[in-house]
Amino acid sequence: MDRKLNDPSTPLVGIFADDLTGALDAAAPFAARGFRTVVSTSGELPLNVREVEVVSLNLATRHMAANAIADRTSEAVAALAGLGVKVLLNKVDSTLRGNPGVELVAALSAISGDHAVLCSAYPQNDRTVVNGELLVAGVPVAMTDVGQDRLSPLPSSHVDAIVMAALMRAGLEDRAHVRGPDGGMAIDDFLPVIITPDARSEDDLHALAKRLVSSDSPALVAGSAGIAVALADALDTDRPVRRSLQSDPSAYGRKIMIVTASQRSIIDDQLDVMGKLTDLVQAELSPDEAIAGVTAESIERMVEISELNGIVVLRLGKLESEEGADATELQEMAATIVRNLGGVVREIVCRSATDTLIVLGGDTTNGVLDACGVTSLELTGELQPGSVVARPVDGTISDVLLVTRAGGFGDENGLFDLVALLEFGHTV
Repeated sequence: MDRKLNDPSTPLVGIFADDLTGALDAAAPFAARGFRTVVSTSGELPLNVREVEVVSLNLATRHMAANAIADRTSEAVAALAGLGVKVLLNKVDSTLRGNPGVELVAALSAISGDHAVLCSAYPQNDRTVVNGELLVAGVPVAMTDVGQDRLSPLPSSHVDAIVMAALMRAGLEDRAHVRGPDGGMAIDDFLPVIITPDARSEDDLHALAKRLVSSDSPALVAGSAGIAVALADALDTDRPVRRSLQSDPSAYGRKIMIVTASQRSIIDDQLDVMGKLTDLVQAELSPDEAIAGVTAESIERMVEISELNGIVVLRLGKLESEEGADATELQEMAATIVRNLGGVVREIVCRSATDTLIVLGGDTTNGVLDACGVTSLELTGELQPGSVVARPVDGTISDVLLVTRAGGFGDENGLFDLVALLEFGHTV
């Protein structure tokens, strides 16, 4: 189907992401440019899919076994392709955690595709690909704390090696060729090709995006929010930009609650800065209680704290190192924690005056939305790169403004700047 830019009955872009934060991050640049954008918290198409221009699906495959991903991806991609979209975007982590390439192989099979492009570069956040190597602020990704994550450590800093390792875990290494920027060998078979180009700058991503959207056939590309921004710009032809949240005076003076289960030191630094500059009230949930189940007494205590003046922070206490625990045990523990944390958030929001909820981290966001019965979100844009603004379409928090952000984003002032935008319409 030939998708025209002014055709209201067919989405222009179909996004499938390996986690919820990714589904939101990849969709937000389109919303910010005026495209009507809806995110489904599951792999199912939202009911109003024919009324939107960009639809984003959370496949929740980030921590799935690699060999279990194909069926979920194939079904979602077939549904998106059946809508006649111009671009299929597979959102992956900018540092290539998870199973990069596995979803692409399944997508290529679902659409009988010949090739796909994978480029996770996000120069705006210091993620670049140079000579085939993924760098974070100039450091090879495997040498960073992200690359050494216990749940999904990276085997290399070279993009083609990371992708091939993921395909091997899934038993798919003979289903596609992975070509780095220096790969010049001739291919004498008919297997699809995954191309992994360099991208050192935003200009590189914009050049790639223009090539993709000018294709006669639907483009299949995997990448981070960096390529999503470039694609949104390439498709943004003479479109009126929606009124942003920052220009809406009714958005200011909100009662804000911040929720985080992140264990990263940058979150501690951000909260320290906020504590020095704002009225900050913190309620900490112990890891033991988050795992075993939160008591009614603890919920009452946190509800009382949330009713105090100031910005309320609900955070998970520091987890002790689980020596000897395997990845499956760690993932099950993390799922229990975010599920119980989500239940606490539901109780607090329903019983307090909270009207703005900031959730840090994709897994935590998933837990909150699941607990609150939210299945889809309509996006209104971004306050900062990676800080997505949305309205839940359904569930118990449908009257709450939701802001989500990946747990490790921003410098020590990032969270304070975000709250300042919500309260005052500008950074302080």
